[in-house]
Amino acid sequence: MPFVTEYNTNLVLKKLIGEPSDNIREWQPYKKPIYFLNHLDKTALQCFKKFCENPIENIETIYKPIEIKDTQEFVYEGLNPSYHKYENCGRLSSNFINYRLPSKIKARGSEAIAEYRKWFKENENIFSGRPDIYQMRLQTKFGIVEGIQKVNYKNSGNVYKENLSLIEIETRIDSLLYNAAQYYKEDERRQKAIKRYQTKTFIAFERKEISDNNTGYSDKDLKAILKEYYSLFIAPTIFYLKQYFKAFFNSHIEINEKIFEQLNFKKCGYCYSDNYESEPRYHAEKVKILKDKFGDFEFPREPTIFHFKDLPDSNKRIAFIYCRVYKKLSTEFKSDNNGNYKQFKIEYINHKNKFLYKETKIYESDITSIQLFRKYITKIEQDKTTKKATYTTYGYGI
Repeated sequence: MPFVTEYNTNLVLKKLIGEPSDNIREWQPYKKPIYFLNHLDKTALQCFKKFCENPIENIETIYKPIEIKDTQEFVYEGLNPSYHKYENCGRLSSNFINYRLPSKIKARGSEAIAEYRKWFKENENIFSGRPDIYQMRLQTKFGIVEGIQKVNYKNSGNVYKENLSLIEIETRIDSLLYNAAQYYKEDERRQKAIKRYQTKTFIAFERKEISDNNTGYSDKDLKAILKEYYSLFIAPTIFYLKQYFKAFFNSHIEINEKIFEQLNFKKCGYCYSDNYESEPRYHAEKVKILKDKFGDFEFPREPTIFHFKDLPDSNKRIAFIYCRVYKKLSTEFKSDNNGNYKQFKIEYINHKNKFLYKETKIYESDITSIQLFRKYITKIEQDKTTKKATYTTYGYGI
């Protein structure tokens, strides 16, 4: 079975979406009310539920090719999305860099845009390494001095595939809904912002300012809250609701390569090449790096599994898990015997399938490798008597 990013999975499944039911706004996808799902979320979930109810009948409806649009806003645009042969392909989780076209180039029309795109791709390395030389060549070639804006899209990545029971999925959804309610209640000022924008968190990812912001937060701070609310609660709830439908209807959805080709996807030129390293060797090499760094511990990729190992001549034990880093707490460095560090917030799933949020140290040498809302290896050091634990996160991604 080919693999695609979560974004492109949704792109494929959106081909299922026809006219939503008349009561889509009142429709509840779960046994408990979920207040933060908007009209589009519910429409997509309802269609996914129908697909799980009868996947053989419905799968034919997604054969219509995905329309590739070119808005003539960016250098890299109008390209077919990719599907991947292996789940560990680095391009499934790597960020995508793009560049906005200069406004004066756009004003000259399609031919100028095509010419500029070709020229920029030939000079992209110069732009990255010697922007002064790039700017001089730009002015010589096109007679403009306007700079180009780099845009870094965080890839939605791939998710470790788990074989969860219906009860385990329900426990995770219930945990997310409980935590979302606690997050809402914790701060009266934040309540107003969430209540107003919880079904419109997409505005936090737009470049323009939020025009009707009367929450008392700056645009930057409001967007930070909405991004956090979306990433911690909305996105994972939608993900596990899909897993819930699949488990409830015992639906094994698989989309083969032929279907991806018919949908205008293209093979990933990286992981479909003859020289690509397959999963077993890739994972073994990654574990070797971690063992060389931290010692002879277990490094499970799946959540909820903790392999604790006692430290000799102490009352402590250590385990390594992957945690998602989602917020920086301190602006100033603190110090201990291991060096300078800052405090961050992390999220992980415990052995009871509940989402927990803890504080972690990240040392100065690792901070530049950390991107918010991505998973990294984290050491749990626990006192066996008091059960008190400390967390340290390192710049090694999943």
